[in-house]
Amino acid sequence: MSAAPACVLPAPEAPLSLPRPRVVMLGLWALLIATAVPAVHLSQQPGGLVPAALFIVGAELPWMLATPALWAACRRWPLPGRRPLIGWLLLGLLLTPALTALGWGLGHLLLQLWQAQPLPSSRHVARAIGVTTLFAFPTFIAVAGTGHGLAWLQRLNAQSQALRLAREVALRQHLQHHFLFNALNAIGGLALLRPLAADAALVQLSSLLRDTLQCPAQRPLADELGAVQDYVSLQSLLHDEALHLHLQASAEALHWPVPGLLLQPLIENAVLHSGWQAGDPRLQIELKAEVQGSGLEVAVFNPCLRPARNEGLGSGLATLQRRLAMIGGHVQAGHSGSGYRVCLFLPEPMA
Repeated sequence: MSAAPACVLPAPEAPLSLPRPRVVMLGLWALLIATAVPAVHLSQQPGGLVPAALFIVGAELPWMLATPALWAACRRWPLPGRRPLIGWLLLGLLLTPALTALGWGLGHLLLQLWQAQPLPSSRHVARAIGVTTLFAFPTFIAVAGTGHGLAWLQRLNAQSQALRLAREVALRQHLQHHFLFNALNAIGGLALLRPLAADAALVQLSSLLRDTLQCPAQRPLADELGAVQDYVSLQSLLHDEALHLHLQASAEALHWPVPGLLLQPLIENAVLHSGWQAGDPRLQIELKAEVQGSGLEVAVFNPCLRPARNEGLGSGLATLQRRLAMIGGHVQAGHSGSGYRVCLFLPEPMA
């Protein structure tokens, strides 16, 4: 399905993809242990890599177990700010010696379990813990810094999602008002000429408005196509059965999730660019949907009976462009042969 790209909306920036904290934590500690084992092995008496690995695992285990709690505290007391910064420095001064002492003890316990060795003197233990604490404080800074970085990304992502939701609600409200104004305007004109048809149109309109108000933010394409068919039925009733829609959608496309009330502006745009007027032959609009690569492509084609009343994009289609931009999709629209074609591309939804 190709279209003449008369107007193309550039793809927006990709949504934030946040790393999983548990994966980040395990990766960081695995890297630290892997790099520390050779250093410990080379700095001590030859005894093999196994004793060095046992000591490092024992020494880092308290830090690993404390990391989730530290990252939770980063979300609870974020930086920047003078008071949070001072609080984190004090926490580091208190926590680093405690975790270092616990880790040093666990490391030597694992060494004793592996191979019995003479116990060091208390003076040696105190000196070793003191020196190790000085080198362990950067570890605290690294853990806390990573936690604050992840917390900042999570806050940024939450703000981005809230902004997208607010824009989506605003655009959907605009779409509802746009549709209601056009429909009531047409029914008002029909009531003077065909009162019975106007009554039937009001019933059809109430059903469509109910779907509009109850429509979820996202639904399968099959449900969206059902709403489009109801909309076409109403428009056909308003225009003396002069509008017909031919649908063609693959089975895979029918299950594809799409934003609610997405396709109605396409039909409005098709009528706009067809140049159709009362008394013209039936207007045949074609809608085709299929999965192409990693996304869904929906194309709407209408014949051009005469030069369109407006060569620009209607307000409904302009709203549609902005809605698709929020999810990384885009629109192509332009003349194609003897008609006008609009193509939508929706990327695969994020898990």
